[in-house]
Amino acid sequence: MENKTNIISPCVGQCGLDENDMCIGCCRSKLEITNWMRKSDEEKLAIVDRCKKDVALNLQNR
Repeated sequence: MENKTNIISPCVGQCGLDENDMCIGCCRSKLEITNWMRKSDEEKLAIVDRCKKDVALNLQNR
């Protein structure tokens, strides 16, 4: 699928991977981070949606 828009990365600048290779800042996996530019807009939107939910859940569990 061709990227037609510029979906903004969910990166929040608090980068670091936990023991499961998930970013502690944005909740993306190592593979999602490294492959971001190759993802379709649909894939990026799905990642952003999941990350928002995961970040909110992490904040509730603090």
